[in-house]
Amino acid sequence: MSAPTPPEPSRHPERVAGLFVAVTWAAVVFAVDGLLAVALDRDPIEFPVSPLYAVAALTLAMGAVYLGIVVTVPTRSPWLGTVGTVAAVYLVLVASAATVDVGLAFAQAQSPFVIAAALIAAGPPIGCWAYFARQNVRSDPRMRDS
Repeated sequence: MSAPTPPEPSRHPERVAGLFVAVTWAAVVFAVDGLLAVALDRDPIEFPVSPLYAVAALTLAMGAVYLGIVVTVPTRSPWLGTVGTVAAVYLVLVASAATVDVGLAFAQAQSPFVIAAALIAAGPPIGCWAYFARQNVRSDPRMRDS
């Protein structure tokens, strides 16, 4: 009887790490939006919408951040993926508002809360790219110093 073979390590660990990073991004955006709401003495969404709208919009934006991470990590430079992620988060938040009301979409397009969420979305692709690029250099025997 042969011994069981250990499972192979994942070839794409950024996919699993991207989930955790995207959830962390959503938590940070939620906290920053709360602080902005107190500082500006303003509600993040000033239209009469369901409380689940914000959760749904943030979940969709979290998906954009996850895709931005997965697309950016294998590239040679993180900048195009980062700009794409920031734009995708902004557009997802505004487009999700447009499905509810056009006036809400215009309000969200100018909202400091949406702009903050989009700017914070620049961090995850750059951070994951830097981490996994460093891991690839360490694990590649051709890149090690002799």
